[in-house]
Amino acid sequence: GDGRLEEAGGPRLMAAPVLGALLGALLALLGGLYLGRCLLYILVTNWCRRRLQAELKIGSFGFFWIHNLSLKFQEEQQTVEIDSIWVSSKLLNHEVPRYLALCFGEVRVRMDLQKAPGLQPPAVQVSEQEDAEQSKVLSLGPSLLRLLSQLFSVHVDSVNIMVLHVAASESLWHVQITRTCLLLGCDGRCAACEVTFGQVNSKVLKSSQQDDACLAELSLALTVSLDICMSKRRLQGMAVGIWGTHAELHEGLFLSELLWRGGGGSPEEAADPPEDQEQQPSLMSLASLQYVPSGVRVDLENTSVVLSMNSQKRHLTWTLKRLQFVSQCDREQIPLRSFTPTCDLPQMSVEVVLEDGLLLSQSRQRIVCLNMLQASLQVMAIDISVAVTLNTCIIHYRHQEFSHWLGLLALAQQQACLPAPASSSSSNVRRMPQILATIILSASVSNVNLSVQLGDMLPFALGFHSVSVDYQHLRPQSVHQRAVLVVDHFCWRVGADSHIQRAPHPPNMHMWGEALILDSFSVQGSYNQPLGTSSAHADTLFLDCTLRGLQVECSDTCSECLSRVLSLLHPKNAETKESLEALRPSLAVDLGILWKVDLKVEDINLFTLSSLAGAAEVRVDTLTVLGSAESCTVSVQGVALALVKNVTEKMQPCCKAPAIPNPVASLSALSFTYRSSICFLEVQCGESLSILWSPPDHMYLFQHFLATLLCYRMLQDTLSPQSARAPALRSPDGADEASVTECFPPKRLLSLTLELSSFKVTAFVSETHYLSLAAERVQVNRHGASLHAYCPGLAAGFDGNGIFAFKEVEAQALPELEEMILHRGPFSTLTTLRNRVWALSCASVAVEFPYQYDFSATLDEALGVQKWLKGLHYAGRESGHEPALPPDLLLKVQQFSWVFLDDVFEVKLRDNYELMKDESKESAKRLGLLDAKVAALRKQHGELLPARKIEELYASLEKKNIEIYIQRSHRLYSNTPMRKALLTWTLSDLELVALADESFHGVERVLQQVRELDSVSPFPPEGLELVTHWCRMVKGSVKTFLVRIRDYPRYLFEIRDWKLSGRLAGAEQRGLPCSRRRQVLQLGAPWGDVTVERNMPPLKFYHDFHSEFFQYTIVWGPCWDPAWTLIGQAVDLLTKPSEDPSPPLPWWDKSRLLFHGNWHMEIEQANLHQVATEDPYNTTENMHWEWSHLSFHWQPGQFVFKGDLDVNVRTASKYDDCCFLHLPQLCMTLDLTWLCHGNPHDHHSVVLRSPEFLPEVPVGQQHDSYRAFRSENLNLSICMDLTRHSGEPSQPRILLYSSTLRWMQNFWATWTSVTRPICRGKLFDNMKPGKKKLGQHYRQLSFTALFPKLQVHYWASFAQQRGIQLECAQGHIFTRGTQRLIPQAGTVMRRLISEWSITQMVSDLSLVTVHLMASTCDENADHRLDLLVKKTHLLSLSSLTYQRHSARTAEEELLSRDGDDAFHTHQLQLVDLRASWTTTNRDIAFGLYDGYKKAAVLKRNLSTEAMKGLKIDTQLPAKKFKRGPPPSPQPPLNASSNRTERSPSGGAYMLQKLIEETDKFVVFTEEESGVSEQLCGIAACQTDDIFNRNCLIELVNCQMVLRGAETEGCVIVSAAKAQLLQCQHHPAWYGDTLKQKTSWTCLLDGMQYFATTESSPSEHEDMQLWLEVKNIEEHRQRSLDSVQELMESGQAVGGMVSTTTDWNQPHEVQPTQQVQRIIARCSCRMYYISYSHDINPELAAQIKPPQLPANPDKDDLLKKQEGVVAGGHVYIGQGGRKKESDGPGHQESQRRNARGREGSDPEQPFS
Repeated sequence: GDGRLEEAGGPRLMAAPVLGALLGALLALLGGLYLGRCLLYILVTNWCRRRLQAELKIGSFGFFWIHNLSLKFQEEQQTVEIDSIWVSSKLLNHEVPRYLALCFGEVRVRMDLQKAPGLQPPAVQVSEQEDAEQSKVLSLGPSLLRLLSQLFSVHVDSVNIMVLHVAASESLWHVQITRTCLLLGCDGRCAACEVTFGQVNSKVLKSSQQDDACLAELSLALTVSLDICMSKRRLQGMAVGIWGTHAELHEGLFLSELLWRGGGGSPEEAADPPEDQEQQPSLMSLASLQYVPSGVRVDLENTSVVLSMNSQKRHLTWTLKRLQFVSQCDREQIPLRSFTPTCDLPQMSVEVVLEDGLLLSQSRQRIVCLNMLQASLQVMAIDISVAVTLNTCIIHYRHQEFSHWLGLLALAQQQACLPAPASSSSSNVRRMPQILATIILSASVSNVNLSVQLGDMLPFALGFHSVSVDYQHLRPQSVHQRAVLVVDHFCWRVGADSHIQRAPHPPNMHMWGEALILDSFSVQGSYNQPLGTSSAHADTLFLDCTLRGLQVECSDTCSECLSRVLSLLHPKNAETKESLEALRPSLAVDLGILWKVDLKVEDINLFTLSSLAGAAEVRVDTLTVLGSAESCTVSVQGVALALVKNVTEKMQPCCKAPAIPNPVASLSALSFTYRSSICFLEVQCGESLSILWSPPDHMYLFQHFLATLLCYRMLQDTLSPQSARAPALRSPDGADEASVTECFPPKRLLSLTLELSSFKVTAFVSETHYLSLAAERVQVNRHGASLHAYCPGLAAGFDGNGIFAFKEVEAQALPELEEMILHRGPFSTLTTLRNRVWALSCASVAVEFPYQYDFSATLDEALGVQKWLKGLHYAGRESGHEPALPPDLLLKVQQFSWVFLDDVFEVKLRDNYELMKDESKESAKRLGLLDAKVAALRKQHGELLPARKIEELYASLEKKNIEIYIQRSHRLYSNTPMRKALLTWTLSDLELVALADESFHGVERVLQQVRELDSVSPFPPEGLELVTHWCRMVKGSVKTFLVRIRDYPRYLFEIRDWKLSGRLAGAEQRGLPCSRRRQVLQLGAPWGDVTVERNMPPLKFYHDFHSEFFQYTIVWGPCWDPAWTLIGQAVDLLTKPSEDPSPPLPWWDKSRLLFHGNWHMEIEQANLHQVATEDPYNTTENMHWEWSHLSFHWQPGQFVFKGDLDVNVRTASKYDDCCFLHLPQLCMTLDLTWLCHGNPHDHHSVVLRSPEFLPEVPVGQQHDSYRAFRSENLNLSICMDLTRHSGEPSQPRILLYSSTLRWMQNFWATWTSVTRPICRGKLFDNMKPGKKKLGQHYRQLSFTALFPKLQVHYWASFAQQRGIQLECAQGHIFTRGTQRLIPQAGTVMRRLISEWSITQMVSDLSLVTVHLMASTCDENADHRLDLLVKKTHLLSLSSLTYQRHSARTAEEELLSRDGDDAFHTHQLQLVDLRASWTTTNRDIAFGLYDGYKKAAVLKRNLSTEAMKGLKIDTQLPAKKFKRGPPPSPQPPLNASSNRTERSPSGGAYMLQKLIEETDKFVVFTEEESGVSEQLCGIAACQTDDIFNRNCLIELVNCQMVLRGAETEGCVIVSAAKAQLLQCQHHPAWYGDTLKQKTSWTCLLDGMQYFATTESSPSEHEDMQLWLEVKNIEEHRQRSLDSVQELMESGQAVGGMVSTTTDWNQPHEVQPTQQVQRIIARCSCRMYYISYSHDINPELAAQIKPPQLPANPDKDDLLKKQEGVVAGGHVYIGQGGRKKESDGPGHQESQRRNARGREGSDPEQPFS
């Protein structure tokens, strides 16, 4: 309005003129003021209209006040209204700080943004001249400004600002400021301005009917201080103080348009930025620092910010006690030069401090709690220092509460989101300027804890006690950066109570739920980058890290939590992903820097937690890493892996690795060294690596592995989903293999060196059985595709027993080997030229099985576990394609040994027995010495020697003997170790090669090889489904192959220089469901028991081998059978018996089931020694079968031997040692016919059954899966063919001595003796039925011998004084026998009695000649069969035929009696028999017989009863003790003693008497002429009581030459036909004794006698005269062709007959003298009856007792003799003298019974 002036008046009135003048002046003044005010008003109004484009209105104003001032901007619709403006002074108002104060009342500002789209006024173009003029006008002098600052101040009572349409069409922003004060200060150089706002209240309102009309509220008290430099006209300092800040941000604010309007204008403007935007300088650029005041200080105290969401009644409250920002800039000091290449930085300091910040939720729960945050920046002339300190920051984030706020912010961001510019994003990226100054950064953060809870996921918390960072960026001559990071006790907890702050857990303890614990972590690093592009030095990086107390826990909750966090942190923007993908290749490029890293980690504990399998712990005591650009070394000390199967406690102790109880794996030290230049990795293991494994532990580890793998895949999918990873695996479209190879060059193969000092692996396959493997100093090297491993010692044990031991083990895996290529050369069928090779060589391999250790049980459990592991890990890996060709195998072993340990008790027992025997002899010697001394004392003292003294001497001797025995027993094994081996099998220089080839690789090719190798077995028409199949070409060699039983001096097997080659295939048929047994593995909770299916069909081998041997020796004897029984029991413990309840197969059927094919052997020298004694330590008594150049062929059902065979008798005496059989060029064939219910070769039809799938069988019958294949019996056919000559034929020879025959009897008795059961019965826990021996399995045995000629020699002694020689031409012998097993009677189970019976025997011999031989040399001479031996003819024949038939039944015998031809068991036919009997023959024959009789009598008389009278000489040397030194030799006996001293008890005397009482071989002839004798022989040879016609001997055209001793010439007896029959009768009464009766009947037809008529000077024994066959055979009518035939054609007595010396040629060829027929053709019958005690009990029971004689006193004298055993009657008729006499056995029995002894009858010639 208009201004008005108040008039003043005084109390008095002046004079009128004065008053008039004054009034006039006053009126003029008032008029001038009025005019001036009007003029000023007009000027101000015009200036506002012109300059501000606003209308100014003033209601009223005076000199010191203005009321109702209004300024209105027309275009922007902005209005400023001021109620009043006045001037005040502190003189008038004490609240005013200055003398002059400009005061404003209420100021109101009104704006409308809807009508004014921009907040900024339009730019006014002002010229530079006008600007300069304005600056001159506005400029004030320093004195005036100082005066105004001291006197002037501005005060505003209140300011109300109202802004319409801020965020919406109906929105309002209201700001109210009260008590505003502006103070100025100036000292001449700078001016100060201080503005104080007592209270500032601000609200953003939105027109709405709801409760959320208020968008934001703000209230605070503000003080702003400004310091302005007057000279430079720039802001020098600024201070802002804010108190009591309280802000409330409501939900509507985030949903309004105010945010994006305040952020960057409208969306259209954001989408189309101005072109000159890039040219505008950034506010944060270094150039803008010049506009920053030198001093800036901002203080905020008691700040409170509230975020409220009215729609859901939620709010957040942030309170801050203090926020301080202080900045000082000193531009007067020397600035920091070259902060950037284009800018210097002045010296300055900046400090920011926050204290006591707190963020509370609606429920007053702490979300963020900050104690203090302090950051400072100081720029000096040489460096920049930055320090950050944070103390106690606790954050609790709950997504359930923040999700609403995040959703609100996301919605606000979605509304405010701007479209991406069309230009590339990389062009708008403002790069960080290069900093050239030295920067020192120091940060310290302590007591920080962050807990997060995301939705339904378990909460987790992160926290650490303190973190300190020191960083230095130095740039003297190169860019040098240093950094130090120290973290103290970092913790990441996951769980329900993780948000609760806990006290630090006890040391060395792990609390479940703590995913990551790091007690301390420090990193020191430096980076050096030389300056200049021409520098030859590369960048260097050094890092030194130290970690202590690292604990990591991996669980489902931890992985889920980490995956959730990573998914939130992982960028979802496509542009960000593209930038990261573009960054990865750049990071992968080699930067070419030299780096070195030193990392040391102590007390590492890694845990995996599973809800099913408890927890697993990995403990590492120390981990050290030394890395550089050239090499990297990782060292680990103290590693242990343990399982915590039941997590019951909240904490788990973390102890050192050696102190962890029951670790699964432990390792003392481990070192890795990698050299990048040569791509080489070296691994060194410490002293001990131990692994303790079991199936339950494996399941625990496997479960933890799966859980860890699942966590890894979850994180991998979170970081790189499948959609992003899949294209990376595929090559670009249109890119060929060459381009891919160029883009990705092939990687270099890693070279590896592994060294293990020692390791031990123990695997429990069940609760009681475990396996162990131990090795020392293992070295593994890998170079390229080659792998080499070496171990000096490797041992494998089962159940604590060291079974396998390997020395100097070397293994190689090579891509190819020249040696293997040479091995492939001999095999022309191989198609693969080269193949990779696995080679294994060992210096020694030792296998040792303890006594009675069940190896099969542990092995079967291990195989079941292996099957379970295979099904667990490889169940779903069935590949359809055929696997690659397996590598070739090369095995070399210098020394191999296989040992079965013996029973220690038996070994000690035998050694103690030997000790006792030796000690008994020694004690006897000591006793003899004592007896001699006592006898000497008695001679000296006589009766004065007390008896007690003698008793004490003997008692002390006995005590001394006991002490000596005990001492020797204790020292028994001091010098010589105890024998412990039951069987020792050794090999030397073993080399084995197995070659794989494409021609027999794969199922179909292997089946083809199987059918080829096993052609005799029928192949199933449906084919075979195989589980295991392989085929290899095998080649091997062995230097020595030795098998020894116990410490026996002879080897069981001795093979030298063995070479083997051929094919070997293995196939295991897949069993039917019924052929799969179930094995249960006890895994324990929570898995329970697991059932594993095991295939029951065995692995079968198919072979075609060719072997070469230089020596092959086998030694065996019945004395070895007890030890062999123990060996068999040990072998049974190696393989587990089948689960099939069928009876086990014997070894011969098992070999037929498992082994198929052919085997050829070429043996230079083969030997078989059959031990002939019961002493296994005997090396002298044996039968030696010696083959030379033996060719052996083994094919199914047949063994063929070809070579030279010599059978020798080896004895201790050289006089009994001989080669009694020599068979050159022998072909011996053994044909085996297996008698089975089915085809014996059909092994594919055998179907084993599990006990769960047994079929029903009849009651009393046992199930047998092998029923059709099992052999009931075996028929063996042996054929010895000597007719196949190759080269010069050699004659077979047989050489026998009488001692050889006796030795054969002992040998036969030894080999047919019954062995006792060994370690059987309840005492030995062995109740298995006895195994059937192969000898009891034969049903039929046939033998065939074919030879072109044969020579047999028999000598009575080795001196070859008397003997027999038999020679024959071509011969054939065939015999067949059957065996019957007879059970023994009684309740005790005994062995079956084997009874062999010969069912058939056929022999054909031609040109047989028998000579008697005698030597002309001394009997003691040592010579062989040579020209000194005189041979005389005894017997010769042209052919010999023998047949033996099986015994007939009673019905067959009855039928044979009715027929013409009687049946005989033995039939012998001799054709052209020519025998000679001379004095020489007589002497030799009687000498042979006499020696035989003496030997028989001595054998009978030297029985046990006869030997009782013999006294053993104690002076003879005792049998040597096995473990002691040999005894000293005894001196020989005195040679002067010619005869043995006789004594009543001497053994020599009794032996001499027995020899003298032997029968004298004398024949007495009784001449009793004229006495008639009764012929009772014919009556005794009746045929009605015959039950067996045993023998029939037929002679055709036989003749015999008899030469006397006193007369010259000879007598020839011939017969055209002769028969000799032996019949066995029913028992008969001989006197008063029932005896067995045997009769002999001799029939001679066409018998003739011839005699020489004159003596010929040329006639001697060497030139025998023989009749021609035509003169012997039966007379028949014939034509006479010559005169001589006419003269000799007469058959009457006295006729002359020509003879010949060669019975093979007629007399015309060699004419000799004639003989005269003495007796013409006649017949003769002879009968011989013998009686013996050998009576069949069954036949004796059928004989009735005889009737008593009428006069018993006149009985024959023979009836009164006790022990009469035999008698004989002979009857000769037709041409012979009749004679009846007692047989020789009768006289023998009389002499024997006279001595009071009983015995059997001596052997009869034809009995």
